[in-house]
Amino acid sequence: MLTVESIDTFYGEFQAMEGVSLKVEKGQTVIVVGPNGAGKSTLLKTILGLQKPRKGSVKFLGEEVSGLPAHKVVERGISMVPEGGRVFPDLSVQDNLRVGSYNPVARPNAQRQMEQIFSLFPILSDRKKQAAGSLSGGERQMLAIARSLMSCPKLIMLDEPSLGLAPLVVNMVFDFIQQMKAEGYAILLVEQNANKALKVADYAYLVESGKLVFEGDRDSFDKNPYIKTAYLGL
Repeated sequence: MLTVESIDTFYGEFQAMEGVSLKVEKGQTVIVVGPNGAGKSTLLKTILGLQKPRKGSVKFLGEEVSGLPAHKVVERGISMVPEGGRVFPDLSVQDNLRVGSYNPVARPNAQRQMEQIFSLFPILSDRKKQAAGSLSGGERQMLAIARSLMSCPKLIMLDEPSLGLAPLVVNMVFDFIQQMKAEGYAILLVEQNANKALKVADYAYLVESGKLVFEGDRDSFDKNPYIKTAYLGL
């Protein structure tokens, strides 16, 4: 579904990613873990077209998308939940969701998609006329995820969805991710909480200093001595 091959991404003269490759297959949950500043968010921005790679390839459903602007990448079926959620606090929950269906591919299906989202996230249905700014941190993150689903994506990318949330709320967010996985969405999850992320992962990548240093399934991560010490606290 998604194939990233040997991408180099720069901010000016600073190289943020060097030779990074990864794949996400249909219905698969793939995670990218690593420390702050490792280049994880840059990877998502490069896939979405917010950053242009100087080198390498990003293909989605067989089409090269690395040269497309971000809104065209979204139209192809990739959505992204940025770090911190970033909902529109003065808009209602319902209007926040409508914002997510702005692209011409999603717009004709907006009402049906909203009904599906309310079925998936009943708490949002209960609060649909409430201002997003009045929601709890976990509910705002849920709304940000739900809004990204309004674009009718085939692949959803999440950037640090548990960042800054209380432990109970983190559990709730990962329950949402499990629900999306059960619904058949392909998911690319960037997350510092490796323990939580690995529990939902089909495959995982470790990025450090802009480079891919390890990849494998959950068991291989659990068995790697360096990862156990540095990222899993074991």
